Amino acid sequence: MLNVHFLGVRGSTPCADERFVTYGGHTSCVLVEVDGTIFIFDAGSGIINASPIVAKQGACEAHLFFSHVHLDHIMGFPFFYPLWNKHFTTHIYAGSLGAYGGIYNFFANTLKEPLFPVSFTEFPGDIHCQDFEPGYTHKIGNVTVDTFMLNHPNSAVAYRLTCNGKSVCYVTDHEHGDNSNREGLIEFIRGTDLFIYDSTYEDGNYQNFKGWGHSTWQEALRLGDEADVARTAIFHHDPQNTDVKMAAIEEDVKKISSAAFVARQGMMVTID
Repeated sequence: MLNVHFLGVRGSTPCADERFVTYGGHTSCVLVEVDGTIFIFDAGSGIINASPIVAKQGACEAHLFFSHVHLDHIMGFPFFYPLWNKHFTTHIYAGSLGAYGGIYNFFANTLKEPLFPVSFTEFPGDIHCQDFEPGYTHKIGNVTVDTFMLNHPNSAVAYRLTCNGKSVCYVTDHEHGDNSNREGLIEFIRGTDLFIYDSTYEDGNYQNFKGWGHSTWQEALRLGDEADVARTAIFHHDPQNTDVKMAAIEEDVKKISSAAFVARQGMMVTID
């Protein structure tokens, strides 16, 4: 059984006023519980909500996978409390930083004064960093995590977590169209139980944001349909989209597909 927690569903920047309560304002973070093992995808501001789940599970280890390290996907990282627990092990994985010296060097050179008062190299937790090339498959116990390169400035990586024949695909940040290897992505997500996809924009305004590295909720539905996925989650919402706007998108999504939904912060989906 997979329990998928949407801890942060917003893209680019957090949103923190009454217009963003229903769908949530934290940036990207999805936590998956698999037979007591914790897998986390991205460390946007939503990762602050991961700590209570980890504590409730009584876990002493977590696996944290980064799609990429743009600010909205890492801003919550130093506030993930297990990183400050010397008895907790955090495995960190990244596949977009080969040209920049790898994930360890990135954090060692970024998380330090004056940006942050404690250097990453001084975090007391037991932290292990692993870089990989997109296409690599991770084997962690009875869980397989496959990877796929996305079309995004500075690169980004998609993940497919599979356990006992059940799977969830985490696909953000990605710009569809030219150079997006659409057929490859369809095969990567084919038949998954849950397809989480970057749906920042809409087909009607997409041309205004070409080159920004994102996609649309309509493309999410098209991909989900063509790949025969069981459910599609609209994710990485535009920070300009208030609850009113998101409700309108949700209504349009429901008209097109009964297998798709708009992800909300705090939502949990169980795959069994």
